[in-house]
Amino acid sequence: MKKNWKIVLILSLLGNLAVLYVAAKALEYRSHINEFRDKYLAVVEEFSCRHVYASENAFLVSDNPVENRIIFLGTQVTQNWNLRQAFSGYEAINRGVFGQRVAGFLLRFKADVLDLKPQAVVIEISSYNLRPNNTIREIKDYVTSMTDLARYNEIKPILTTMIPVRADSAVIAGHESYHLPDSITVYNGWIRQYCAENGIDLIDFNRALADQNGFLPVALSRAAIDLNETGYRRISEATLAVLERR
Repeated sequence: MKKNWKIVLILSLLGNLAVLYVAAKALEYRSHINEFRDKYLAVVEEFSCRHVYASENAFLVSDNPVENRIIFLGTQVTQNWNLRQAFSGYEAINRGVFGQRVAGFLLRFKADVLDLKPQAVVIEISSYNLRPNNTIREIKDYVTSMTDLARYNEIKPILTTMIPVRADSAVIAGHESYHLPDSITVYNGWIRQYCAENGIDLIDFNRALADQNGFLPVALSRAAIDLNETGYRRISEATLAVLERR
């Protein structure tokens, strides 16, 4: 009898130790999960830049389409564009983010475009996306996805060609064999055809800015793809020509 009692006690102690071990492991596992979740959310938020316009969007969210409201989605080319001055006849809302890749556009498309119920969205894609390890097909997928989302939500998509780069920025450091203007030409050829075949309005930034050699002239720019006042006047005129025929 005493022997049985000892066995029960030992088994009970072992059972309690097992429970404590499992509980400790569960807490450790939960801690790791929370850590990875926080890191994931931080990366997503930083990459998508949804926080950049969050406070402004809170005042612009609408349940119904807003007449004459146009969202301009893009990189610093859009961010530095004085839209109010260029498009005084419209409620032109700037949603440009410096140096952002097109994947980030898609992550913030709902918050910065769809939820604001504009009549149209102008989507400016930068040559930042073009690198030897990035396929143009991937960029096309993001562009067509945003186009489909806009149309599904009864927002008119207006696409743009990529603006040219300056001659002194045609080669990317560390990738000397990769000629950036070649990829810009391929992408622009595709988007012109895509818009023509699908009845989508296109603003041809490239043709409005490029010199006879296909580069962005110094006279129209401040840096590699950054426009000066004259450059912005060119793309503003090209954009107005498209908006006014809607």
